[in-house]
Amino acid sequence: MKSDKKDKIDRINKVSPSFCLAKWLQVTIDLVHGTNHSCHHPNRHKIPLEELAENASALHNTKFKKTVRKEMLEGVRPPECEYCWQVEDVTGSEPSDRHIKSMDHWAFPHLDKIAALPWDADVIPTYVEVMFDKSCNLACAYCISDISTSIEAEIKKFGPYKMLDPHRLSRHEPAAKNEDENPYVKAFWKWMPNIYKGLDTLRITGGEPLLSKNTFKLLDFFEENPNPDLTLALNCNLCVRDEILDKFLDRLDEVWSKGSIKKCDFYISVDTFGKHAEYVRKNLDYNKFIGNISKLKERFPQMEIIINATYGIYSIPHFKNFLEQIYELKQKYGWIVVDTSYLSHPMYLRANMVTEDFHPVIKDCLEYMGERPSEFGGKGFSTHELEKLRRVYHWVIAKRPSEEHNQNRADFYTFITQLDERYPGTFPEVFPEYKKFWAHCKKAFFFIKKLTTE
Repeated sequence: MKSDKKDKIDRINKVSPSFCLAKWLQVTIDLVHGTNHSCHHPNRHKIPLEELAENASALHNTKFKKTVRKEMLEGVRPPECEYCWQVEDVTGSEPSDRHIKSMDHWAFPHLDKIAALPWDADVIPTYVEVMFDKSCNLACAYCISDISTSIEAEIKKFGPYKMLDPHRLSRHEPAAKNEDENPYVKAFWKWMPNIYKGLDTLRITGGEPLLSKNTFKLLDFFEENPNPDLTLALNCNLCVRDEILDKFLDRLDEVWSKGSIKKCDFYISVDTFGKHAEYVRKNLDYNKFIGNISKLKERFPQMEIIINATYGIYSIPHFKNFLEQIYELKQKYGWIVVDTSYLSHPMYLRANMVTEDFHPVIKDCLEYMGERPSEFGGKGFSTHELEKLRRVYHWVIAKRPSEEHNQNRADFYTFITQLDERYPGTFPEVFPEYKKFWAHCKKAFFFIKKLTTE
């Protein structure tokens, strides 16, 4: 398997050292604001309505994206892909997401065909992620108003955060007041009949997709237009009201049992254990979240559940407790995967600004996973899962300028003290493990922020 992976990476790099198939075959489309990106790491960019009027595939194939593809074919590192460049430039042999995505089943078989296309060709994607609505019942600390109505309500109630660059504020104006009037939503439904037969995966995101009527409309579409090769996937926080989740699962059962789709995967998000998870994801009920994993697996044993763990500073103290609980679920059900990525933005919630005494805590998690190995989707932790956390570890321990750490720690103190005024519970109460580190952050705030703003 290692040899096969190396051969694939070599073939990807042979096209160019910055080539990534996700830029051609994967797209996330934010229909609320009319933006897209290929891969979740780069910022989303605007889909010009004038391009869309001429070509419905501009939902994916914007002129901007085509210029980035040209750079990749020429071996230039696009700045928007900084996440992967950071991973590839630090010590460690783990592949970056550029390689991981390009090796995936929806991408790698198309390598030669894509590499031979002109840089400005219109490409039909194989992996489409779509956001119909930003309605969301959670307000996660690293999220923004653009994709959470709960954060939007918070900002309206309390106002912007002070002494920080605009944080949690909307970056784009909504394209319309509601889904029915949105030109991008209309364009999507016009585009769908042209692409769905060639889709490997259609993934619905948000917001919380179970709060959008278009999620249920898609189930109707696939029942009327079966694609037995399609994987339907949802990004879900698993904390919606029981009647909403049950309504979706009942409808899914009807569509899936008829063979209208190949399968359905759930991508669920939590970043650490218990009250620590609830602190960073406001309105999360952690026990309900864990209970709903069991509900999904007992209703659909064949369902794959991928836990997206965005590893930030809040993840470190009790991530092992989280892994222990997931290991128990793996033992019972199988096909529950932990997919860990380091938090990149905002910088002041990054895990790599902790003091060195926390590095062994992350290493202990690696040892715990390594002692419980299994194949991918099995009852333990696969090489893929271990590699994802290992590369986070290498990124965290990599040396960074002290000025960067001090700035991030000052900004962290600035943000958290205001966050604690808006929601119940305070960081020192929830994270007593960080008592000394919190003092470092307060000191940095005093010297960098307070003295320069008062």
